[in-house]
Amino acid sequence: MKVGFIGAGKIGTGLGILLSHSSIKVSGYLSRNVNSSLNASSLTNSAAFSKYEDIINASDVIIISTKDDCIKSIVEEILKHKSIINNKIFVHLSGSISIDVLKPLKKYGHTMVIHPIQTCPSIEAAVSLLPESYFTIEGDDIAVNVGISITKAIGAKPIVINGINKPLYHAACVIASNYLVTLVKAANELLKASGFPFDKHPDLLLPLINGTLKNISERGYDASLSGPIARCDIETVKKHVENINDDEILKLYKAMGNTTIRLFKGSSDEKISELEEIFNE
Repeated sequence: MKVGFIGAGKIGTGLGILLSHSSIKVSGYLSRNVNSSLNASSLTNSAAFSKYEDIINASDVIIISTKDDCIKSIVEEILKHKSIINNKIFVHLSGSISIDVLKPLKKYGHTMVIHPIQTCPSIEAAVSLLPESYFTIEGDDIAVNVGISITKAIGAKPIVINGINKPLYHAACVIASNYLVTLVKAANELLKASGFPFDKHPDLLLPLINGTLKNISERGYDASLSGPIARCDIETVKKHVENINDDEILKLYKAMGNTTIRLFKGSSDEKISELEEIFNE
């Protein structure tokens, strides 16, 4: 099996590097940015293509590894080469875009979405983290079997899905990853505002974060919640609210407090109602 990539970004390049060390051959990369395709091809010992017909001819599987808003136009470009796309497998890696964007290609071959449930801010991160990640796979039977093979070839864990609400699924991934970064950034801003020597100890919260994730992994969500809301510690929450001077972070603190009550506590007693009043002021 030969896999080609249209797009030479962080995930596409990282996935190609991992595949190049497996039994699956990487045919090469086609990118609008020539330097990106040259870099990715050098890292995977593959070709840097300049034409769609060349990467299509050289590949059994064509993975579109570009920004989401480019996928539709790339499908249109591929369709200009109808005479050579029969029986090819066409893939995109987006978590938010439906497989339907590939539907025009289904007439000629097979279509699939492979989405890595991982954050990859660099090629190095992709190479390091993708093998220990889940990949969701959606498509026709032939494509899905290939997707499972690709996923297992890099040591990752495939999950076959069908007909789920992709925007909600992707929103879950965004909250778990992107918004976690925002929460930690906000927490660090409060540390700085408190007078804590942040410059000397910028990693202060990392053991706490890692401990929380470990608890969730081992004990589940309900058994992992601690702190003032879990204890219904009204006075502590009041002090927090009184001392947070950044309006945006205060809004975030209150919103997270309300959501924590809704998901974990309910409004069954007087103390919870009092906490809700503080968060809604």
